[in-house]
Amino acid sequence: MARVPERLRRLLPSGRKAPEAAPPAPSRPRQGHNLFEAAAEYIAACAEDDPVRAEEAASRVSPGMLSFGVNELACRALITLARERNQSPRTVARSLLGLRDQPTARRRAGDA
Repeated sequence: MARVPERLRRLLPSGRKAPEAAPPAPSRPRQGHNLFEAAAEYIAACAEDDPVRAEEAASRVSPGMLSFGVNELACRALITLARERNQSPRTVARSLLGLRDQPTARRRAGDA
C-alpha cells in the first residue's frame, strides 16, 4: 500500500523534479479570431471599397458574431462622434444617414 502515495506524489506538480535547462515553450499563436478585430477590418474594408478584404474579414467569424461586432463598433463610433459634435447620438445617426431630424415624441391622431 505504500506504493499508492508514492505514485500520487509523482503525479502532483510539487512532487516532480524540474527539468534542467528546459527551453521555454514557444508562444502559441492565438486560436480563432477576435470578433472585434474582424468587425473593425470588415468595416474599414467596406469604407475603403475593398470587397476582397471585406470578404476575408467576414470569413474569420460567424455571421452572427460579425453582426454583433459591427453593431458594437457602430454604437461606439456614434457615441464618440456625438460627443465631438456636442449633439445627441440620435441626431448624429440621422444626419449620417441623410435623414431629417424629427421630434423625439410623435403625437398620435387621438392625442391632443
